Amino acid sequence: MQTLTDIIDMVGPEEEGTSHYRLTSTVMLSLTTDNESSGTFSLSGSIRRQMNMHLSVQEGHLCNMGRMIEEMESKLRNSLDQVYFGKTKEMVCTLRPPSEVVMRLPDS
Repeated sequence: MQTLTDIIDMVGPEEEGTSHYRLTSTVMLSLTTDNESSGTFSLSGSIRRQMNMHLSVQEGHLCNMGRMIEEMESKLRNSLDQVYFGKTKEMVCTLRPPSEVVMRLPDS
């Protein structure tokens, strides 16, 4: 199985006493498997989100941007886990239920 994840963050502050920060983050995911028992499977996708904040420049741009990036990447990881992996697991189990193990999905 091969998995590739790439994250791109772009932040653009506009300076004053407080600064307006605009963060655009994109996560690109590619998951491929070619296994005799499970067959060939390929999943690719991307998620892009934007965040805007007005923050004081007193702590510095790097601290402000770092906090924004950490918060955004945490939200994106949760989205990937729920949307891509959760739905993929649900679909694969529906289409190809494992013969030896019965997987239980959480009730929605």
